[in-house]
Amino acid sequence: MRYFTILACVIQLLTGTWGYQMFQVNIPNGEIVPHPCKANYIWRGVGHRNALGGDERNPFGLAFYAAGAKWTKNLCQLDSDGDGKTNGEELGDPSCVWTPGQSPFRLVGLSHPGVCEPMNSSQCTGKNVWVDCHLDEFICDAMNRNGKMKLTCYVV
Repeated sequence: MRYFTILACVIQLLTGTWGYQMFQVNIPNGEIVPHPCKANYIWRGVGHRNALGGDERNPFGLAFYAAGAKWTKNLCQLDSDGDGKTNGEELGDPSCVWTPGQSPFRLVGLSHPGVCEPMNSSQCTGKNVWVDCHLDEFICDAMNRNGKMKLTCYVV
């Protein structure tokens, strides 16, 4: 019984950590959707209000669920967040022709299909109150020390 309990806990942890990656591959650029207000951050749980996934769905997540958790032409043409851009435009599939396994038409200039952007526009007022834009402060005492520092960079 003890081993069963441990196994159940491990499975629960793995599903909580990796459970939503299976949905990322069902939308174009699902693995690289940018956070709307944190530069260089990726919004892993694209269909959720929590950037890491889980919990309550955002407007795109509700539409994605209604579409059977699949990228459809209708879902692509929809503007889930009400910012004037279709989900396809935001995710790099403006012509709504992408299928899983293909490379999307565009890999840059993406935006979040569940967050109204630009966030401070009058069009988006009140729609993004749930979005967390707080940045964690980077603290490294070694950076404040006097003297020489050695920095090594590796190119892989």
